[in-house]
Amino acid sequence: MLRVCHVTPTYFSPDSVLGGGERFAEELARTMAGRTEVKLVSFGRRALRERPAPRFERVILESRTRDRMTPFAWGLWRELRDADVLHCHQYHVLPTFLAALYGHLRKRPVFVSDLGGGGWTPGYQIDQARWITAHLPISAYAARSLPGRPRPHRVIWGGVDLARHPLRTQPVHDGSLVFLGRVLPHKGVHFLIDGLPPETTLHVIGPQTDPAYAAELRERAEGKDVRFHGALPDGEVVARLGTAMALVHPTPVDAAGSAGAHELFGLALVEAMACGCPVIASDAASLPEIVEPERSGLLVPPNDPAAIGRAVGRLQGDPALWRTLSTGARRRVEERFTWEKVADRCLEAYATP
Repeated sequence: MLRVCHVTPTYFSPDSVLGGGERFAEELARTMAGRTEVKLVSFGRRALRERPAPRFERVILESRTRDRMTPFAWGLWRELRDADVLHCHQYHVLPTFLAALYGHLRKRPVFVSDLGGGGWTPGYQIDQARWITAHLPISAYAARSLPGRPRPHRVIWGGVDLARHPLRTQPVHDGSLVFLGRVLPHKGVHFLIDGLPPETTLHVIGPQTDPAYAAELRERAEGKDVRFHGALPDGEVVARLGTAMALVHPTPVDAAGSAGAHELFGLALVEAMACGCPVIASDAASLPEIVEPERSGLLVPPNDPAAIGRAVGRLQGDPALWRTLSTGARRRVEERFTWEKVADRCLEAYATP
């Protein structure tokens, strides 16, 4: 049986980082373990070794550094030696450089999915792409700017667990909106609050790690029904998505029209869509690959609060449109964005000479 080792600098936990990149590696490894032997190796303040499922081992190595995005542990290569395939998450990080070097020396195939983060690594001076078998970008948008020398690539996208994100039982909603994600400036929550129509409830769900930005948002929300929940357990998030009218994902762009390395894939979008919650998203980054306009959601120009308000107004005033988008959102996820399909794409890539 194929043995796959996933390597990621941080892992999805309050003890590390509760981010989309960390969830991506965790969910992919967990799902892939239903098909083959999988080990997920990451780094933290304390060592941990556990087996959440029969073919899934999670190993947290005690890092010798204080920088979460530049972790190092002497035991990394020891954890890699039984693997047939190495799949690294994040490109510009020290663990990927070391795993790619190990794969090169031991003649093991190495695949990399860049999730948008980065830290110190010799990879800035030494082109580690020469040791990589192929890139597995998580969107066509991410594939446009693959680092290093040209290497083969295959888009794998991201996914959602349909069992944990069930379709709402009835095609109805409570009129509310949801923002789901880390509450940071590059998420564009300020544009959403500025465009929020009167008497519309907005639930802002996600960690607030930038106190100054959080304070700014509360000022902008004065007189509006904006509820800041912080991070919520998965069950509560799913319940909220299962009743909301829409998830709004207002990713901003810079003066050149670029979202940069933000939103290489929108996990929050597919989680909402699985619940039958249509999405209003910026027409930017990877988001147009996920949302089919007028079929599973609505796309709006980025950095445009008025456009967000108009899109919300359309859903409020057109129940038939909302029902069409709700049904289409779930169908879109079932067709392309499940973790089973992502795992299958990875395994097919591993097997390609």
